[in-house]
Amino acid sequence: MTTCTLAKHFNSLLFGLLFIGFSHLATAQKPVLLEDFNFKTGEKYKRIKNLNSYLFASGDYVVSLKKDRKDIVVQRFALKDLKEDIKKRQTIEDKGDFQTAMLLGDKVVSFYTNGDKLYAQKIAFSKIVAEQPILVGSDKENITNDFGFKSTYGFDAGGRINKFGIKKSRDGSRVVVVFRIKTDDDRADKIGISVYSTSLAKIWSRKVTMPTASGRMEYEDFMVANNGDFYMTASVFNSKDADKNKMEATYNTVLYKITGDEKDIVESQLTLNGKSVTDAVIEENKGKVLIAGFYADNANKKESSGAFIAPVDNTGKISATKPANFPAEKVQQLLAEREARIAEGTQDKDEKMDFENLKVNEIVFSGSNVNIFGEQRYVEVFTTSSSSGSRTTYKYYYRDILALQMSDQGTINWMHLLPKDQIGAVGKRSMSYINLFKEGKHYLFYIDDFVNLKRSFAENPQRYYDGKKEFNYMTAYIINDNTGEVSKEAILTGSDIRNARLDNIELSKHASLSDGSRIFEVFDGKKNYLLVKVSYEK
Repeated sequence: MTTCTLAKHFNSLLFGLLFIGFSHLATAQKPVLLEDFNFKTGEKYKRIKNLNSYLFASGDYVVSLKKDRKDIVVQRFALKDLKEDIKKRQTIEDKGDFQTAMLLGDKVVSFYTNGDKLYAQKIAFSKIVAEQPILVGSDKENITNDFGFKSTYGFDAGGRINKFGIKKSRDGSRVVVVFRIKTDDDRADKIGISVYSTSLAKIWSRKVTMPTASGRMEYEDFMVANNGDFYMTASVFNSKDADKNKMEATYNTVLYKITGDEKDIVESQLTLNGKSVTDAVIEENKGKVLIAGFYADNANKKESSGAFIAPVDNTGKISATKPANFPAEKVQQLLAEREARIAEGTQDKDEKMDFENLKVNEIVFSGSNVNIFGEQRYVEVFTTSSSSGSRTTYKYYYRDILALQMSDQGTINWMHLLPKDQIGAVGKRSMSYINLFKEGKHYLFYIDDFVNLKRSFAENPQRYYDGKKEFNYMTAYIINDNTGEVSKEAILTGSDIRNARLDNIELSKHASLSDGSRIFEVFDGKKNYLLVKVSYEK
């Protein structure tokens, strides 16, 4: 185990940059974050090929789950030195289709499906224990493969959800399982809801018939509150729409509250005159439920034009909708910068506009203020045909970060569009970003091409390619929560991690500690993995 302060790593950063022939970057802005963080690295261990991987931390241990085609490999590490206990490595047979894994209480829980049934299997941190699977989702009616919810807020990797949706409450004390029953478009939609404790003891379960036909509903987001109540949003179209094309059709955003006491569904419409919700998520803060997101003018639904918050009262009704257009001065500034880049040839005029395809990534509460962190992310699908058949490929884009703060009165205190350009072919992996809110500052960590360190916010960033073997680094945008002041600083480079490239570091699959520390699993570009712990030490 090696322990290094990031103050020392600034020299490593300069050395690495000089070594590859970019000595002019040695005079780049001083990485302020190097004074705020340090990190530890564990011993290298042989790479285990996998389709999905997850990291969890609890007590004195770290657990890694690696899903292969038929099995799940469980590795256990000591938190103090990030070293694996090889004797406690365990292989668990995957008895169905793996869905996801999460930390519930003091156990890691792996979820998998077998037909129309969802099972949960608890895995211990300190011992070689994988308990017998527990049935947590099923129904006598046919469960549809089309889960129907379009928002992936709160889901790992932002990927497609099949059959069952699984989420924890904000405080981690409740977990909900949701599914849809197959219904014709002209019949009322049905959903199944089951709420459990962290020990997976069932608290309540219901199958609910919705007040609207399937052909007119598109579910958006859902959550379980700390007290076990269930909330979800849906776009309800004025008429049946096979494609449910929001760019052309008219729709309203509706909130539903469902409890376990068999009472009627509480229904409440989110009202934005002359505007349509483009993305909205449900969150909870100290027992109070809130909807937050982006909207667009009905005359131009392609681009978001503002943000909103909508507090929900104890009955489940939206008490007020508080919209705020993006500041005109900021919008004009961004447009002028875009036109300048197009004129100088550093940006294609056909690239998406700044406020297209905005999705909410996280809601962070700060006193009476609500911080909304979004991202321009989308997927392009390509299908080619040949004599041997057709082939479909995907391109995943994770681009600029939109960060803004709204007061409880619905005014925007500050807003930033932070340049970032990431693209990949196999899902999220090393792309997007994670937020650490500490001592009044938001640290937005992401993986980037190192040449972007000295580029201004007005310049087009060099594109980062997920999985491409090149010299990358972890950097962060730092935003002062009170003033909105923002800067960009380097965190670490491949040379800081045993002189290895940052070939792969899946930000979304990190382990979080109560003090805000994050643990990542890093591939060294050769044949080994190792764990890296980044800690706030200011």
